[in-house]
Amino acid sequence: MDDNKRKKRAIGYSLATMLILIGILGVIVNDALAGDGVIGQIFFFVCLIISVGMYVYLGCMDKRDINHEENINNNHKASSPISNIIWLIATSVFFLIGFIFDGWDYAWVAFLLGAAAESIARLYLDYKTKD
Repeated sequence: MDDNKRKKRAIGYSLATMLILIGILGVIVNDALAGDGVIGQIFFFVCLIISVGMYVYLGCMDKRDINHEENINNNHKASSPISNIIWLIATSVFFLIGFIFDGWDYAWVAFLLGAAAESIARLYLDYKTKD
């Protein structure tokens, strides 16, 4: 990718990130001024939706990135069922902790554990396939 495209993508990613931060600032300001926060939340989600669209567009611009993603997917086809099981368990644990124990404050840790478990599974499969 040439420098001009790289600079445009960097600017796009920066603008998308700043838009998310502006949305968060809108929530804070609206909460401080109005107190209800509904307008601030709507403003935040509008900013978030636009930013996610920008991230997706910028991520799909370079054909080399798409080919790299296909190579990664081809290298880890065997881990796909394991990955699906890990994330199904992590999501189930999240909802169990949240609903049964009313532990929404710390239920998100299930996703961190899911990410760690998936990384360990991928490392194991990579190690096993090298032999």
